[in-house]
Amino acid sequence: MDAQQYGEEAGLKNMSNFSNIDLSLFAKRKRANKIGLTLSMSAMVIGMIFLLWILGVLFFKGFAALDISLFTQSTPAPGSEGGGLANAILGSLMIVASCTFISTPIGVLAGLYLSEYGDRSKVASITRFVTDIMLSAPSIVIGLFVYALVVAQVRHFSGWAGTLALTLIAVPVVVRTTENMCA
Repeated sequence: MDAQQYGEEAGLKNMSNFSNIDLSLFAKRKRANKIGLTLSMSAMVIGMIFLLWILGVLFFKGFAALDISLFTQSTPAPGSEGGGLANAILGSLMIVASCTFISTPIGVLAGLYLSEYGDRSKVASITRFVTDIMLSAPSIVIGLFVYALVVAQVRHFSGWAGTLALTLIAVPVVVRTTENMCA
Protein backbone atom coordinates (compact mmCIF):
# COMPACT_ATOMS: atom_id res chain seq x y z
CA MET A 1 0.00 0.00 0.00
CA ASP A 2 1.45 3.36 -0.89
CA ALA A 3 0.87 6.72 0.74
CA GLN A 4 -1.95 7.71 -1.54
CA GLN A 5 -3.92 4.48 -0.96
CA TYR A 6 -3.27 4.77 2.79
CA GLY A 7 -4.66 8.31 2.76
CA GLU A 8 -7.74 7.24 0.86
CA GLU A 9 -8.43 4.27 3.18
CA ALA A 10 -7.83 6.32 6.31
CA GLY A 11 -10.17 9.00 5.06
CA LEU A 12 -7.50 11.64 4.78
CA LYS A 13 -8.41 13.64 1.75
CA ASN A 14 -5.34 15.89 1.95
CA MET A 15 -2.98 12.90 1.78
CA SER A 16 -3.63 12.45 -1.92
CA ASN A 17 -2.85 16.14 -2.54
CA PHE A 18 0.71 15.84 -1.28
CA SER A 19 3.01 15.53 -4.24
CA ASN A 20 6.27 15.65 -2.30
CA ILE A 21 5.81 12.35 -0.39
CA ASP A 22 8.64 9.94 -1.04
CA LEU A 23 6.83 6.64 -1.52
CA SER A 24 9.93 4.53 -0.95
CA LEU A 25 10.57 6.30 2.36
CA PHE A 26 6.92 5.78 3.34
CA ALA A 27 7.15 2.07 2.54
CA LYS A 28 10.43 1.75 4.45
CA ARG A 29 8.94 3.42 7.55
CA LYS A 30 5.80 1.29 7.33
CA ARG A 31 7.93 -1.88 7.09
CA ALA A 32 10.05 -0.76 10.08
CA ASN A 33 6.85 -0.06 12.01
CA LYS A 34 5.50 -3.56 11.30
CA ILE A 35 8.81 -5.14 12.32
CA GLY A 36 8.91 -3.12 15.53
CA LEU A 37 5.32 -3.98 16.40
CA THR A 38 5.91 -7.66 15.67
CA LEU A 39 9.03 -7.77 17.85
CA SER A 40 7.39 -5.90 20.73
CA MET A 41 4.28 -8.07 20.60
CA SER A 42 6.47 -11.20 20.54
CA ALA A 43 8.38 -9.98 23.60
CA MET A 44 5.10 -9.25 25.37
CA VAL A 45 3.72 -12.72 24.58
CA ILE A 46 6.91 -14.41 25.83
CA GLY A 47 6.81 -12.31 29.00
CA MET A 48 3.15 -13.16 29.58
CA ILE A 49 3.86 -16.88 29.11
CA PHE A 50 6.54 -16.79 31.80
CA LEU A 51 4.36 -14.67 34.10
CA LEU A 52 1.43 -17.07 33.78
CA TRP A 53 3.75 -20.03 34.34
CA ILE A 54 5.15 -18.50 37.55
CA LEU A 55 1.67 -17.57 38.80
CA GLY A 56 0.37 -21.08 37.99
CA VAL A 57 3.15 -22.75 39.97
CA LEU A 58 2.63 -20.27 42.81
CA PHE A 59 -1.10 -20.90 43.03
CA PHE A 60 -0.98 -24.69 42.63
CA LYS A 61 1.79 -25.22 45.17
CA GLY A 62 0.74 -22.31 47.39
CA PHE A 63 -2.86 -23.32 47.89
CA ALA A 64 -1.73 -26.83 48.84
CA ALA A 65 0.31 -25.37 51.72
CA LEU A 66 -2.51 -23.23 53.11
CA ASP A 67 -4.12 -24.51 56.28
CA ILE A 68 -4.99 -23.15 59.70
CA SER A 69 -1.65 -24.20 61.23
CA LEU A 70 0.14 -21.74 58.96
CA PHE A 71 -1.53 -18.90 60.87
CA THR A 72 -1.61 -20.40 64.37
CA GLN A 73 1.80 -22.05 64.87
CA SER A 74 5.12 -20.31 65.47
CA THR A 75 8.05 -20.56 63.13
CA PRO A 76 10.05 -23.71 63.97
CA ALA A 77 13.80 -23.96 64.40
CA PRO A 78 15.81 -24.32 61.19
CA GLY A 79 15.75 -27.84 59.80
CA SER A 80 12.60 -28.96 61.59
CA GLU A 81 9.30 -29.77 59.91
CA GLY A 82 6.02 -27.91 60.19
CA GLY A 83 5.45 -24.57 61.77
CA GLY A 84 3.68 -21.42 60.79
CA LEU A 85 3.78 -17.66 60.66
CA ALA A 86 1.93 -16.69 63.83
CA ASN A 87 4.88 -14.93 65.44
CA ALA A 88 5.69 -13.04 62.22
CA ILE A 89 2.10 -11.88 61.79
CA LEU A 90 1.77 -10.87 65.44
CA GLY A 91 5.13 -9.10 65.38
CA SER A 92 4.21 -7.14 62.27
CA LEU A 93 0.91 -6.08 63.82
CA MET A 94 2.70 -4.98 67.01
CA ILE A 95 5.27 -2.95 65.06
CA VAL A 96 2.62 -1.24 62.95
CA ALA A 97 0.46 -0.48 66.01
CA SER A 98 3.44 0.93 67.94
CA CYS A 99 4.48 3.03 64.96
CA THR A 100 0.96 4.36 64.56
CA PHE A 101 0.69 5.31 68.24
CA ILE A 102 4.04 7.11 68.11
CA SER A 103 4.03 8.76 64.69
CA THR A 104 0.42 9.95 64.48
CA PRO A 105 0.45 12.37 67.46
CA ILE A 106 3.92 13.70 66.60
CA GLY A 107 3.06 14.13 62.93
CA VAL A 108 -0.33 15.72 63.52
CA LEU A 109 1.01 18.16 66.11
CA ALA A 110 3.96 19.14 63.90
CA GLY A 111 1.67 19.52 60.87
CA LEU A 112 -0.72 21.73 62.82
CA TYR A 113 2.18 23.84 64.03
CA LEU A 114 3.45 24.27 60.48
CA SER A 115 0.04 25.18 59.10
CA GLU A 116 -0.68 27.72 61.85
CA TYR A 117 2.75 29.26 62.50
CA GLY A 118 4.67 28.17 59.42
CA ASP A 119 4.99 31.64 57.93
CA ARG A 120 6.59 33.43 60.86
CA SER A 121 8.85 31.05 62.69
CA LYS A 122 12.45 29.92 62.22
CA VAL A 123 11.58 26.63 63.94
CA ALA A 124 8.85 26.06 61.36
CA SER A 125 11.23 26.55 58.44
CA ILE A 126 13.74 24.12 60.03
CA THR A 127 10.94 21.60 60.68
CA ARG A 128 9.75 21.90 57.09
CA PHE A 129 13.34 21.44 55.82
CA VAL A 130 13.90 18.32 57.95
CA THR A 131 10.53 16.94 56.86
CA ASP A 132 11.47 17.43 53.20
CA ILE A 133 14.80 15.66 53.77
CA MET A 134 13.11 12.76 55.58
CA LEU A 135 10.47 12.40 52.87
CA SER A 136 13.12 12.07 50.19
CA ALA A 137 15.27 9.57 52.13
CA PRO A 138 14.95 6.00 50.84
CA SER A 139 13.60 3.52 53.35
CA ILE A 140 16.71 1.36 53.05
CA VAL A 141 18.84 4.31 54.19
CA ILE A 142 16.58 4.86 57.19
CA GLY A 143 16.73 1.14 57.97
CA LEU A 144 20.53 1.15 57.83
CA PHE A 145 20.60 4.25 60.04
CA VAL A 146 18.46 2.55 62.67
CA TYR A 147 20.52 -0.61 62.35
CA ALA A 148 23.74 1.30 62.99
CA LEU A 149 22.20 3.38 65.76
CA VAL A 150 20.19 0.75 67.65
CA VAL A 151 20.81 -2.83 66.56
CA ALA A 152 24.60 -2.61 66.32
CA GLN A 153 24.83 -0.91 69.71
CA VAL A 154 22.50 -3.31 71.51
CA ARG A 155 23.93 -6.33 69.62
CA HIS A 156 20.61 -8.05 68.93
CA PHE A 157 17.54 -7.48 66.82
CA SER A 158 14.37 -6.13 68.35
CA GLY A 159 10.90 -5.08 67.41
CA TRP A 160 11.62 -1.64 68.82
CA ALA A 161 14.28 -1.07 66.17
CA GLY A 162 11.69 -1.90 63.50
CA THR A 163 9.21 0.41 65.19
CA LEU A 164 11.77 3.23 65.24
CA ALA A 165 12.59 2.77 61.55
CA LEU A 166 8.93 2.69 60.55
CA THR A 167 8.22 5.73 62.73
CA LEU A 168 11.02 7.68 61.05
CA ILE A 169 9.41 6.87 57.71
CA ALA A 170 5.85 7.67 58.81
CA VAL A 171 6.32 10.92 60.75
CA PRO A 172 7.24 13.12 57.74
CA VAL A 173 4.33 11.69 55.74
CA VAL A 174 1.88 12.51 58.53
CA VAL A 175 3.41 15.98 58.99
CA ARG A 176 3.13 16.85 55.30
CA THR A 177 -0.39 15.42 54.98
CA THR A 178 -1.64 17.31 58.04
CA GLU A 179 -0.03 20.54 56.90
CA ASN A 180 -1.58 20.26 53.44
CA MET A 181 -5.02 19.40 54.82
CA CYS A 182 -5.01 22.33 57.25
CA ALA A 183 -3.56 24.91 54.87
